[in-house]
Formats: sequence, structure tokens, C-alpha cells
Amino acid sequence: MESENNNVILVASDFTPIGEYAVDNAIAMAKLINYKICVLHVINQATKAALKKENKSLEFIYDKLKEISNDIKQKHGIDCDYVAKEGSIFSAIAEVADTIGAAYLFIGTHGKKGIQMLLGSFALKVVKSSPVPIFVLQKMAEGIKYKDVVFPLDIAMGSKQKVKWAITLHKQFQSTFHIFCLNPGDAYMRNRLRADLNQVKRIMEKHNIPHTETFHNHKGPAFSKQVVNFAKEKNADFIMISTDPDKISWSLWGSDDERIIYNQEKIPVMCINAQDLKVIIGGL
Repeated sequence: MESENNNVILVASDFTPIGEYAVDNAIAMAKLINYKICVLHVINQATKAALKKENKSLEFIYDKLKEISNDIKQKHGIDCDYVAKEGSIFSAIAEVADTIGAAYLFIGTHGKKGIQMLLGSFALKVVKSSPVPIFVLQKMAEGIKYKDVVFPLDIAMGSKQKVKWAITLHKQFQSTFHIFCLNPGDAYMRNRLRADLNQVKRIMEKHNIPHTETFHNHKGPAFSKQVVNFAKEKNADFIMISTDPDKISWSLWGSDDERIIYNQEKIPVMCINAQDLKVIIGGL
């Protein structure tokens, strides 16, 4: 967040309905804050195989990107560019985001199912390589205003540090943050979380950011499940989480990050890599 950006939103599209989710949500944000959009398609082995099967050249990719870009300009009056890059989606998307100085990145997903249940999360790997906050979408924008945000607070690295991005989001969208705090059964951990909560609240109050606080029920469902249920109750525009690229874990049942990102309610999720939160919040 400390580096300057070029007021551009990067959106990855694979020319499927899932890609349309990302484009539609990027348009919604760009309208609210008057940002530009850059549409990206990553050309990989799967792309080349599909083109060969359909007897099409790489020019098809550029024509499709140009079509999407022109449509955004003409229908929505948003300045839009496009780029195609060869490589793996797990590195190419992050590289383009860094090169163009993107402020935000948008990707779509159909959730974790099918082959992803066996091989792990494709979208999560993209999230963990991103140098900028990334929105993961499972549906069209549907009038999203980025006003009501659920802010889970647990003991993970970067959980409380993401309050710095809350400051930015409030300035851009006048957002209200609904803090959902882990409430462990262990007294020591509970006191530690309460101290973190008080620190986050002081920072929000300093910057006049509206917020609420709610504690999770340690005798109830998993924290990630309660976060999603809470977001549904609040009719939240999105859930804001921090992810740690150095702790990429996989299990058949999924990590807490995955359970929130791929939530069945299809609530948008904003992911911020903990490694990009370079300044401790005490310095704010």
C-alpha cells in the first residue's frame, strides 16, 4: 500500500462467465472511484490447445480483449486498456499487476470443486502471488457499493495490520467496518485478541471510520463459517481478509482462507497478502 499506484484496476478474464464476474465487478468499482481498467488474459498451454482445437490464431485473443475493452469504454465511459501475457496464471497476473502499477486486482472463480478438490485451489495460489489487494468474485456486481465490510480479526499474521487498508477503503468508499473478532476459549489468547481489537478500534476512531464489533462463539461452528454467516446477516458488500504467502497449506477440506474465499453464499472477498503490510500499525 505504501507504493504509488496508477489508479488502475487490473481484471483477469478467461472469456468465460467466470471472467465476466470479474469484469462486471471491476466496472462497478471503477465507476465509484473514477479509476481506469486494464483487462488481462494469460496465454498458457491450455489457451494454445483450445485455439489449436478451434483452428484459431493468437490474434483471436487480442481481438477478444479489444472487444471487451471497447465495450467497457462505450457502455460505461471508463478508460480501458488490455494486455495479453504468456506464462502461468500463478505468476503472470502478479507480474502484470506490478508492471502497470495496479491498485486492485479482480479475478472470478466458480468455487472449489471438480479438479480443484483434488489439486488444491487455483484462485488461492493467484491470491498468494498478488502484489496488490485482490478481489475474488463468484457472481456479478449486483449493485455493490463497497460500503459495508466484514473485518475478521484473529491471531494470523497481518490480521490486525490490514486496518491500514481499511483507512484507504474508507477514504474511497466511506465504508463501515464490521469487526468480527475471534473469541478463543483459552484466557491468554482471548486477552491477546481483545488487546488487538482495542488497537484496531483506536486506529479506526482516529481516522473517523465507522465500525462495529462482534465476537465469535467459540462453542459454535468454525470461525471461518461464522465469519461468512455474519457477513450474510450484515448483507456485507465483501469480506476483507489477510493471507500469508509463506504459509501455503493444502488439505482436502480446505484452509480457513479457502473456506472464506470460496464461501457458498458467494460473498466477494478482498485478500491482502500479509507480506505487503510492511509497516506495523503502531506507526499509524
